[in-house]
Amino acid sequence: MGRNVGLAVPLAALALLTACGAGGTRTCTLMDAPAGIRVDVHPDAANGVADATLTACWDETCRERTLQLRGTRPEEPATPGNPVMTTESATAAESRAVRTPQTPEPMVRPDFAVVRDLPGKPIHVTLVFRNQRGATVLDRRIDVTPQPTYPNGRNCSPGGHQAGLTVTGEGSLIPH
Repeated sequence: MGRNVGLAVPLAALALLTACGAGGTRTCTLMDAPAGIRVDVHPDAANGVADATLTACWDETCRERTLQLRGTRPEEPATPGNPVMTTESATAAESRAVRTPQTPEPMVRPDFAVVRDLPGKPIHVTLVFRNQRGATVLDRRIDVTPQPTYPNGRNCSPGGHQAGLTVTGEGSLIPH
């Protein structure tokens, strides 16, 4: 009898966990996502940039943030927010003698400008890059609409609103 009770407790716990996961109730964690704007910059556009600022405006409010643009080196690991790209396939079966070393394309690490009260409505974003002498090398404005994030899934309350921008090698500013 003692042996059956010892097995019944884990099985009851498993049934309870399964019932909670399959039912209509779901526990939301306290995980949050910050409100802000992610900026990805092509290396050609970041070359020679000493100072980068982002200004986000809506209604009668403007928030200015400094961006930290810095290039990555091929030896830096790929991490979230530092996507070092390679062209090597993980499933390719090649002999070591045939394989040629692949050097990842240099990229600029994306920066995220935290704007705590960023609304979920259209905003004006101005991005300005200056070189070492203080001369403006890029001055672009774009309208974007930040979207809510759902770090705990769509069944839970949203996190902060976020938008994303890309500066192309030619200096165009596009939303993503």
